[in-house]
Amino acid sequence: MFETSGGGSDDGEPSTGPGGPGDGESGTHASGLRLNEIIYDKASGYEPDQVELINTGATAVTLNGWSVADDKKEPETLPDGITVEPGAFFVLLNGTHFSFGLGKGDAFYLYDAAGAEVDGYEYVNTAPLATWARCTDGVGDWQHATVVTPGAPNVCAAAEVPGSVVLNEVDSGPADWVELYNPGTAAFDIGGYELRDNSNDHRWRFTTGTTIAAGEFKVVDADSIGLAYNDVTDTWSEVKFSEPIGIGSADEIRLYNAAGEQIDTTGAWTSHAAIDGDEILATLARCVDGVGAFELAYATPGAPNRCVPPAVVINEVESNGDTNDWVEIMNIGATPVDISGWTIMDNDPVGHANDVTPLAAGTILAPGAFFVFEELRHFGFGLGANDQAILRNAAGQVVDEHIWAGHAKGVYARCVDGTGEFRDLEVSTKGLENACGNPVRINEVVTNPVDWIELVNPTGQPIDVSGIIVKDDDDSHAYVIPAGTEIAAGGYFVIEADELGFGLGKADQVRLFEGENLIGSTSWGPDHPLPSWGRCPDVTGPFAVTATATKGEPNFCEGEFIAGSWPGATDTLEIDQSPMFLSDSSGLDTQSTSEGDFLWAVDNGTGTFWKLAVSPGGAVAFADGWATGKRARFQKDAANPAAAGPDAEGITIADDGFVYLAVERDNSAKGVNYNVVMQLDPNEAGPDVVASQEWNLTNVLPAVGANLGLEAIEWVADAELAGKLWDDNTKAPYDPANYAGHGSGLFFVGIEDRGQLFAVALLPGGEAEIVAELTAGLGGIMALDYDTVLGVLWAVCDDGCSGTLAQITLNGSDTPDVAHVLPPAGLPNINNEGFATAPAASAVNGQRPAWWFADGYDTNSLRVGQLSFAGSGTGGDGGDGGAEGGGGADGAGAGQSAGADLANTGSSQSPAMLLTAGSLLVLAAGVVLATSRRRATQLVSAGAYR
Repeated sequence: MFETSGGGSDDGEPSTGPGGPGDGESGTHASGLRLNEIIYDKASGYEPDQVELINTGATAVTLNGWSVADDKKEPETLPDGITVEPGAFFVLLNGTHFSFGLGKGDAFYLYDAAGAEVDGYEYVNTAPLATWARCTDGVGDWQHATVVTPGAPNVCAAAEVPGSVVLNEVDSGPADWVELYNPGTAAFDIGGYELRDNSNDHRWRFTTGTTIAAGEFKVVDADSIGLAYNDVTDTWSEVKFSEPIGIGSADEIRLYNAAGEQIDTTGAWTSHAAIDGDEILATLARCVDGVGAFELAYATPGAPNRCVPPAVVINEVESNGDTNDWVEIMNIGATPVDISGWTIMDNDPVGHANDVTPLAAGTILAPGAFFVFEELRHFGFGLGANDQAILRNAAGQVVDEHIWAGHAKGVYARCVDGTGEFRDLEVSTKGLENACGNPVRINEVVTNPVDWIELVNPTGQPIDVSGIIVKDDDDSHAYVIPAGTEIAAGGYFVIEADELGFGLGKADQVRLFEGENLIGSTSWGPDHPLPSWGRCPDVTGPFAVTATATKGEPNFCEGEFIAGSWPGATDTLEIDQSPMFLSDSSGLDTQSTSEGDFLWAVDNGTGTFWKLAVSPGGAVAFADGWATGKRARFQKDAANPAAAGPDAEGITIADDGFVYLAVERDNSAKGVNYNVVMQLDPNEAGPDVVASQEWNLTNVLPAVGANLGLEAIEWVADAELAGKLWDDNTKAPYDPANYAGHGSGLFFVGIEDRGQLFAVALLPGGEAEIVAELTAGLGGIMALDYDTVLGVLWAVCDDGCSGTLAQITLNGSDTPDVAHVLPPAGLPNINNEGFATAPAASAVNGQRPAWWFADGYDTNSLRVGQLSFAGSGTGGDGGDGGAEGGGGADGAGAGQSAGADLANTGSSQSPAMLLTAGSLLVLAAGVVLATSRRRATQLVSAGAYR
């Protein structure tokens, strides 16, 4: 490690020891110039990377000919003209003054015009704010900055927190003691404070002048002297704690301030705490100290608490370098575990602090069950070749972790599940038992009236199941699968009753053995599971009673549905074959005006939105002046262009001409759900457009995880809704007059978590009211589109449920008609988060366009397909007829797309022929959809593998 600038220890912790030049005035370069602050990651709240210099000398220093370098020590000459006055700061910026980026573990060096090293510092990635600073400026040691201050004096001191007191740990047996904790930075006087158990007659008071030092613990045990209250004489007398209070097996401890007000409680418990039956080891304690809920802990009187970790472990990890990394966890205990708020982190907890989404409230992991954390859904970073997966609870404490060197050839998985060592397994079994032996799995069982057992191959390759032994609950009942038996990739194998040679009873089980090793089992009881006992969802899920038996085919479970075929052409075409948008594409919406039809699009990473002119057949081009889009800004960020801005997932345009965005987070705080609808005037010049109104729906809509909130929004005119939408408030068909000030339509909003869908009236003053909740039958909703040609509200799921769409027809009752539709066969099953249908005017040869917008792609994110269309119907999207918004667009503006000739059907070589040729299958719009053998599976509830 480079030592000459000193101040940093090998483990990256702040050091106060002396070093070489730069750690004291004696080693300062003659110029007096020094490195003073290093900001190396966006976790600091600043971009780009930057390094602050300070002139500690008495004369100005001009940096002509000076250079800088990172750990590679390949100097880059600074631009001429930089002068640092005495006592002044100067900030060097990546991209302006030097070209290299600063890594999470890196170095920065400053050289004078003669090439001599002036100052340097090598750091590691331990700074919570990704910033190292000298405190005191220019002469002090390098420390973690507690406030990031480029161009201003450094701050390394922890923020002061007033003293206070909380209950922190309690032992009810065999010893009785209570621990209190002061989480502040100043001492706190607890004279006159009281402890009580679950009876108000049992009171013990701290004597006058009793204090708890900053950050310290105070233990009150049986012999501690204080004051006890005598309710007969109404007096206080000096006694031991054990005299008025004996902490019982079913009890509670409460803390009261000197004014007699209850300020804290442990909550009640029903038995003495014990670890494996040993009460001496156990207490109830807060983890983290001072703030967590009370839970089972190891006894640590007067010291930081150490809670008993839940019996949950990392069980399988996929880190192969694509964008679909995942981490599987397993509950190896005997009781359910609430994993609400839990997260997965990698080896960069500082840089990726804002890139995780805590699990939604109510997420429960059953005993023996698996849960899978998935990239892009639960964490926003990839897992590297030399990395680690860290499982953290809601308090941020480490529950389990696994470190590896080099990507696995397949996956890293425990053998046996939950308790074994990690091995590199060729076959991944996401959400299933690990493939430590033969990966074959039991998938479905029928026990009445005619027994059969279905096995499944969960892998992408054929597997040989010769010699696998099948048993029920009796070891003498054994069936050996014949030699030469192979199950195709993803295929099924059924063992009939006459082959088994034994029957399956009401309370029975099926077990699979490879030699003497048990590789799979399932049990049921006390009755026959009718119609069958199968994995739900098919192949990957836990066992449950199914909706119908499906021998040799995918299981059909409660809550699933049969989806119809796409009512149009099967092919789709990529429009942005060269880059047009950014990489976080999300919502879409269409608009009809007197100047033509337009498609609106939004990016969730930056809040940028675009307007595109639509040609018949589905080609699009940026409207004039819209090639680079405009960036939506929160009102609070109006004066801060560097703010990260909204995570804008959905877009719609109403008849007032305003654009409305559905936002689920502030990108500056990605770990916090923030469901907001923003109103934006697209006619504002840009490049930034500050919201003209905002509606915070976070407390109006159900509570969800940070990245599981608002995903879609669609404005629908009252004319389409009156008398058709069921109003949950009035228990009658919707009457617009009941919602004064709501405008001329309602906003339908879709939530990713569990596919929740609501019709909302946006009211004056930022108020909002839910008018109706609808059920789309989808596990998640990523997009909404009101199609006035068909008179349906489309709700769309992403690859989490194979891109299935729901057509919701409002019928004036509390149960709208819902039909499910598969996407076109030619649409890739990727993270399509936007969907919009074209109005009638864009139809060509009996087909009208529909667009999908995929998140996570620089190109080929926008695809167009075709919906069959009969007749010359009128109307279009729910936002049709609005003000023109955002400047004129004749379709000839910058950014003509790769699919711009879609409407040019005169040439047989046109790509549009794939979509609009009359020879393609045409289904009449509005007719009953033909059913398909393909199933669309609803996402299961929180707590199961999704």
